[in-house]
Amino acid sequence: MEDLIAKNILPSTTPEARAEMRIEIEATLERRLSQRPTAGELEQKNILHSDTEEARLKAKEEKKRILTRKLSFRPTVDELKQRRIIRFNEYVEMSEADAYDRRADKPWTRLTPRDKADIRRELNEFKATEMTVHVESRQFTRFHRP
Repeated sequence: MEDLIAKNILPSTTPEARAEMRIEIEATLERRLSQRPTAGELEQKNILHSDTEEARLKAKEEKKRILTRKLSFRPTVDELKQRRIIRFNEYVEMSEADAYDRRADKPWTRLTPRDKADIRRELNEFKATEMTVHVESRQFTRFHRP
């Protein structure tokens, strides 16, 4: 008998316990379903489309027509020049420039290990002797390895 229960052939719970478990599951599912957004909310977020493909195409064509009409009423460049909204020079000045590599020089990429050690030593000496540090903060001064 216990073997059948262990293999999940016979139920190990009583009918009352199963009914209670079903009620709990039903309550959690109802709670989850109530938290789901409604169709109206999904339409507002542009996730759910209620109208047909034909209606969407019609709305798109209407938007195109309105925007085209708005663009046709835009002032021309000559009108904007006359109203002194935009100003263009009549001529453009150009000068020759040599083509060369404009990237910055990075001297720190050419340092030898000896150069790096000298820099660290000099920095440590400066921190130890010349740099002014409060007495209570001196313990926090960080020195680099030699």
